[in-house]
Amino acid sequence: MKRLSVVANLCIGCRECELMCSLEHHGIFNPAQARIRVEYNEEENAYHPVICRHCEEPACAEACHAEALLPDERTGTLVVDQEKCISCLECVEACPYDALSVAPDGTVLKCDLCGGAAVCVRFCSKRPGMTSPMSANPEAATALVFEEED
Repeated sequence: MKRLSVVANLCIGCRECELMCSLEHHGIFNPAQARIRVEYNEEENAYHPVICRHCEEPACAEACHAEALLPDERTGTLVVDQEKCISCLECVEACPYDALSVAPDGTVLKCDLCGGAAVCVRFCSKRPGMTSPMSANPEAATALVFEEED
C-alpha cells in the first residue's frame, strides 16, 4: 500500500496542495474543501502540511457510530461513505493528528489518496538543491512524498 508522508522543513507554505485537492474533489479552488491543510507554526517559523496518516488502528473509524469509514478497494485506505455518514463529527474529534476536517457544507473531509494518485504530491512545489533552511535537501525535493509501505 502507498502512504503519503511529509518531509519536515521542505514545505514553503504555497498551499498549492490545498488548491489542487479541492479542485480534484470539488472542481473549484477552495482550501476550505481540501482534505489537506497547511498550517504555519509561528514558534518554529515553519509551515507544516497536516495530512491523514492512514493509521493501522484508526481512531476515527473506531469513533464512527455509523460505520461510515470504509476501506477503499483500490488503495486500502479508509474513506468516508457520505451516504452512511450522519455528520456527528466524532471521527473528526477522535483523530489524534487533527487530519479530518469539515467542509463549509458540513461534509466530513478525509484524505482518500485520490484513488492512489494523490494530486497534492504531484503539485507540491519542488525545491532547488540545498535550499532548505533547516536541513540539506536534494534537487527537486518536495514536502509531500508518496511512498510504498513495507
